[in-house]
Amino acid sequence: MIHSNKSKIFRRIIAAMLAFVLVFALASCKDNKNPTKDETPVTPSEKKVAILVAPEAQYPEDYKAAKALEAEYPEKVIIREYADSRVLKAGNPEIMTISEELAGNAEIGAIIYARATQFTSNAVNAAKTKNPSIVTVCIEPEESVEKISSLSDLVFCIDWAKAANDIVATAKKQGAKSFVVFSINRHITDNPLISGANGAIKAACDAEGIKYIYENSVDPIYSSGIKGSRQYIKEAVARLINNKTIENTGVALFSTDSAVQQTLVEVANEREMIYVCPSFPTAYNGISEVYSAENAADFAAYVEAIKVAAKADAEGKAKLSIYNFPMATTLLKSALHCAFDILNGTTTAENMAANAASRAAVAADNKDFTIGAYSEKLSNVFAAYCPAFENVK
Repeated sequence: MIHSNKSKIFRRIIAAMLAFVLVFALASCKDNKNPTKDETPVTPSEKKVAILVAPEAQYPEDYKAAKALEAEYPEKVIIREYADSRVLKAGNPEIMTISEELAGNAEIGAIIYARATQFTSNAVNAAKTKNPSIVTVCIEPEESVEKISSLSDLVFCIDWAKAANDIVATAKKQGAKSFVVFSINRHITDNPLISGANGAIKAACDAEGIKYIYENSVDPIYSSGIKGSRQYIKEAVARLINNKTIENTGVALFSTDSAVQQTLVEVANEREMIYVCPSFPTAYNGISEVYSAENAADFAAYVEAIKVAAKADAEGKAKLSIYNFPMATTLLKSALHCAFDILNGTTTAENMAANAASRAAVAADNKDFTIGAYSEKLSNVFAAYCPAFENVK
């Protein structure tokens, strides 16, 4: 009995020491502007990795990046697409049923949620219940990042403290005197990541001397749907002008809702306002929903085609910017390589902080890219950013 108690005490001491080492690694990684690149070749695991994606119309960059990785690793990566998470249907969401199906497949070792949309926590829980050894990696949770962290093995997200400063500074260069944030209750009350992004934008506006306005909007999952959420944006902007909350010009528009990005650009074009960034830093939502670049051969050509099309629009009065860095592609590639490493046993809880940052740095291949711990409480969540906004017109 005494020997057993000593063993328990010894194990607790070792566990505490490992926890201390991990927290120290995370703290050192948090402010690392240039993560050490791990040049170790990527080794696909024996088991396959499934990437779950929303439809291309919802998140185009995620979808394109997943397809590219499937082509790069045809024997080891499979793609499964689930229904638009902004359109609710009766029964279990498709992301849940597909996750459970994949977890029951002996050939699948990991599931990556290219965008952790609504119901991802339920999907991960269903997969883990079906197969406790299945590895799951989530990107930019739209539900509680804390809950996703507790369920999943690894989480990548945007460093919104840095992104907010960049977005607001870009808007100021475009002449912004007011900055309107549209969001929905589900985002602000249920997810510290998104509410934190909103708080960071407000702080950045205060620092830049820009008037910050918050507008609670219509959730697209309500009965009025995506159409209703878009109509609300138009009516809200008109109301804010009529009651003199904002002026006719010098107004930047932002929303945490991916469903209304095209509407924001259209309103900005009509009213001579400013549009900097969609709900996630990407060139593939918002401005690209108004100005097409379908025939572009690669990312650089895609961005250039959108810039040309926007500049050629003589009727559009908006001041527009585009995010010229493939962030969603970078995070998905990082997630896949980390999933391989976890399945191969080269990445564990003890070295995850360093290894995840290293894989992401290689995937980004950009000296301005940064990645670090989201918080010391969530040891498996990493926040990344790369400043890359360009003024289009």
